[in-house]
Amino acid sequence: MTTHLNTCLTLLRWLSLSIRTGMYSYIWICFFLIITCISGNNDEFNIDGTTADGWEFVRDLFRENFVEERDLGASLAIYYQGNLVVDLQGGWFDKLKSKSYDNNSLQLVFSTTKGLVAIAVALCVQQGLLDYSKLVTNYWPEYGQNGKENTTVADILSHRAGLPFDFSPFDDYLNWTLMTNRLEQGQPVWKPGTTHGYHALTYGWLAGELVRRVDPKNRTLGEFIRDEIAKPLQIEFYVGLPSEQEYRVSPLDLQPYQSSLDDFNKNTTHRAEIPGGNGITNARSLARLYASLIGNVENNRYQQILTEDILKRAIKSNTPPHEIDFVLNITTTFAMGFSVMNDLFPSLGSEIFGHQGIGGSIGFAAPEKNLSFAYVVNRLETQVIDIDHRYKTMIKDIAQMIDRNHATNLINNFSFHLLTFFVFFHRLRQ
Repeated sequence: MTTHLNTCLTLLRWLSLSIRTGMYSYIWICFFLIITCISGNNDEFNIDGTTADGWEFVRDLFRENFVEERDLGASLAIYYQGNLVVDLQGGWFDKLKSKSYDNNSLQLVFSTTKGLVAIAVALCVQQGLLDYSKLVTNYWPEYGQNGKENTTVADILSHRAGLPFDFSPFDDYLNWTLMTNRLEQGQPVWKPGTTHGYHALTYGWLAGELVRRVDPKNRTLGEFIRDEIAKPLQIEFYVGLPSEQEYRVSPLDLQPYQSSLDDFNKNTTHRAEIPGGNGITNARSLARLYASLIGNVENNRYQQILTEDILKRAIKSNTPPHEIDFVLNITTTFAMGFSVMNDLFPSLGSEIFGHQGIGGSIGFAAPEKNLSFAYVVNRLETQVIDIDHRYKTMIKDIAQMIDRNHATNLINNFSFHLLTFFVFFHRLRQ
């Protein structure tokens, strides 16, 4: 943008000089160039942000999503080796295109929130407040009824608790106590621990109530997340949005067939704590969150929030190989609250963990590549089962670039050491 401005100012000076000196043949040329320059200053898709050297291709792929109308408004962020290498926003805040989707925009990210809840539980495990292998009744005695007596914390975190469904009116979801009381009285669909099925919303209250029960400060889950995760990392990820931040939340662009999600555009929903699916954040915060799980971030400005041992336990699959999800009727794999994504992104190595949200938002970490990735959207694509088309090619290209650079570095290091050896050998012979 600065380059465009300087160019326009230079052309204005040429135009002024042409008029003063009577060089009328240049006047119309300068005038035309100025109009062209001003027009070129406005990217029709409002793409803004930064990319590090070598990562510029990601901006092109991001822009393509707007050209192809896959996105209305979105943000994208990537950390590599602990540094922010991509931080982009673009498009429109709402379907009326009344303002740009910018770096102040926040977005509801549905089940991407589940990864945040998994981190909150892992922190409790790290602090000795919870144990994945213990019975839920050790921390929540009222839960031990109607066939749920032997449910473990791990069962809840890995969607094996047998309480995947809830058909309450949406307004009931705004009442934490009502929902947790209903769940503790519920009868499981299957014997807990014997199979798994995606707990779309109930996961959040089940896991979140465990955090509330053991928190010595008696905070709500949203308050725990704010104090123990968001503040230390200086990120924005709200479960229970402060009312003064509501104006920043980009409304979901829903199609007629997605009308069942209308309630997620309401202020009352944003202020409530529905940790299975109403977290509000941006890509930059989400990417930093996952980067902080696999290492220190931004030249040690932010410290890794989980120890290596706790992280290893948190991301280890608790789903038997090839077990079919009882709810989704496809193969899914869950660790302690995280979705295991090795099969989704094989080009990124193993132990990939994170969570997607319905409609396209996602956050994950790929430890082998020292990479974290986040993409959040206001236009929902709810008919995609595995990888959203908006970032499928992008992730593959990123993996190829990292592998190519790694191979180049290996060759350069080998050449350097080989040269050093020959120099040393030559000196010995002299």
